[in-house]
Amino acid sequence: MSEGRCDEVIEVLVVKASDIAKLLSKPPEGDEVSLKFGKIFEEEYALANHIYSLAWNVGKIPRLFIRKVAARLRSEGIYSRELVLKAYRAYSALLKAGVVGEKPSTHFKEFKDFIFIAAQPDLYDMFTDTYYEFKLYPINDYARVQARVFAWVLGKPIVLIGLKEGLDKYFEVEREVITPPNTLDVSPEELRRIAHTEEFCKDLKIPVHMFMKYRIRYSYEVDEELTP
Repeated sequence: MSEGRCDEVIEVLVVKASDIAKLLSKPPEGDEVSLKFGKIFEEEYALANHIYSLAWNVGKIPRLFIRKVAARLRSEGIYSRELVLKAYRAYSALLKAGVVGEKPSTHFKEFKDFIFIAAQPDLYDMFTDTYYEFKLYPINDYARVQARVFAWVLGKPIVLIGLKEGLDKYFEVEREVITPPNTLDVSPEELRRIAHTEEFCKDLKIPVHMFMKYRIRYSYEVDEELTP
């Protein structure tokens, strides 16, 4: 990435994997509280994994995770003790199942005629070269379709994780491995209707803003190495 050049910029159409999944399968229905809770949990679980990877105050991570979740629930006006406990139980179930890693960067793959599909699974474990997509509900058709789009873009299997809540409120972990399909059952016309325009580096086939981000980071690292 850092050694590439962005000599020519072109405009392309980009479609998110989640939007394609909505075309191919009906997403699960949820109220506003559930949607906000899911987003908060996903982001804070990824952050907790990042902190753990740095081996910084590892023993305090579960407490830090719960405090962060509680604070964000309050800021969204949806705080409840039940949601905090649910977050902790989901956190514990995922860790016990070995669902760990860092939030990966967004990947892009050209579908056809300058239409690119963007995919960003929940986690990537670099030690096992495993991508994870987890849901706070049992695995359903929508989750499988979304994971299938991820797998097509990445060219690698996706480990799909679902959480099934029992009568005791604790979670049972479901796991399926979704292999990359040869193609996606969607037409260019359908994708154009839901796509947005982005500037891409023609040769690298990535957004210009992503190229600039990595170039700045690389330049900083080089300056650090050269500084006496």
